[in-house]
Amino acid sequence: MTRGIEGGCCGDDTPGHTVSRRTVLRAAALGAGALGTGGLLAPGVAQAAPAIYNPFTAYPITDTWEGHLRRGSRGGIDFGMGVGTALPACGAGTIQNIPNNGGGGHTVTIHHADGYRSQYLHLSQFLLADGSSVGAGTIVGRSGGAAGAPGSGSSTGPHLHWHMINPSGALISPLVYIQQNPADQPRQVFEAASNAGWRALPVSGSTGAVTGTAAAAITLGSTKILYSLNGGRIYEAASDTGWTNLWTGIHGAQGTALAALTVDGVKHIYTVVDGWVHEAASNNAWRNLNTGIGGASSSSISVIALNGVMYVYSIVGGYIHEAHSANAWRNLNTGVPAEAVAATTLGGTKIIYALNGGRIYEAASNAGWANLWTGIHGAQGTALAALTVNGVKHIYTVVDGWVHEAASNNAWRNLNSGVRGSRAAALGLDGVKLIYAV
Repeated sequence: MTRGIEGGCCGDDTPGHTVSRRTVLRAAALGAGALGTGGLLAPGVAQAAPAIYNPFTAYPITDTWEGHLRRGSRGGIDFGMGVGTALPACGAGTIQNIPNNGGGGHTVTIHHADGYRSQYLHLSQFLLADGSSVGAGTIVGRSGGAAGAPGSGSSTGPHLHWHMINPSGALISPLVYIQQNPADQPRQVFEAASNAGWRALPVSGSTGAVTGTAAAAITLGSTKILYSLNGGRIYEAASDTGWTNLWTGIHGAQGTALAALTVDGVKHIYTVVDGWVHEAASNNAWRNLNTGIGGASSSSISVIALNGVMYVYSIVGGYIHEAHSANAWRNLNTGVPAEAVAATTLGGTKIIYALNGGRIYEAASNAGWANLWTGIHGAQGTALAALTVNGVKHIYTVVDGWVHEAASNNAWRNLNSGVRGSRAAALGLDGVKLIYAV
């Protein structure tokens, strides 16, 4: 009962903290378990697997889980990073800071709502108070590990040690957990620009990394604005505020259906809640209102604006439907079958792209929605985005975990952008194409 939770990444397990009355009271408040050992709350009964992502994909793994076990440790993964690196939360939860936790040094624990915990070891600095609620991507501390430095514990060099603890109290590998629980896991959003060789850079601001299960991107003047769906909530981050990620107040969004546009300086967000398309506007305090468009799939939605009218494309009963703001959102079947939809405009023509059986089809409003195969095949999931830049139409799909781009002026050849992701949003700004990959 006195041994630390730290898995001995740089030495054997060492004494932790005894249980305080405050910890017991917090355990009751959190509902995570009745008692703690080593300064940690004991797990309760798991209700569901929490959404976890890997915030450290940009850093090399310097010691694997198996490497820890071979050295007699109970497990862990080490990431090489300089002292003071910001550490985003790998998932939502409540913070517990454990100073000088034996060989683990300064340790931050994220108590997830269902009995799982995540721990970061060898920190140089805590940033949040005990009991603070965090979302995925919130910065919870700064890395350390320099030999002999305060908070390093038994670490012999700068790095971060990360492990999870399951509801039974056993240490588990976060990377294995993520592989085993892939559905609806929030992921880091990356931005890649066509004029920078599609180099993918993480989108992160003062509030932490922008993460989500889906993303939508728009422009307002020269500002890029990114919306992310994370745990049913919609967050907004803007390039002119350093990508500070703020909750809009919208909640209850389901699946991966997320779209956005700007009309006359007003930002609009579209989500699906219980099969109904909802719209929220920046000039209405983001009140999320039911448009009356029902039966919509929560996997895909797309929106465009043309001559001040907003058009929503949703999938109802396996077919793309069109509704617009000038017709009281009356939802009409285009007759185009699809599993996912993306829309763009070319002059005064509305163009929709349908993903169906891995193939991408194009249909245009000035051709009676005649549905023609572009020649693109092998697209996976429901990832689909489109945009028009300088009169050229572009389509973005995901093939084997890579975002691909095809252009109308290149016979729709589907080329690997080199950007990793399972979903993507796209926008054009001053002739530059930008991909936001999740």
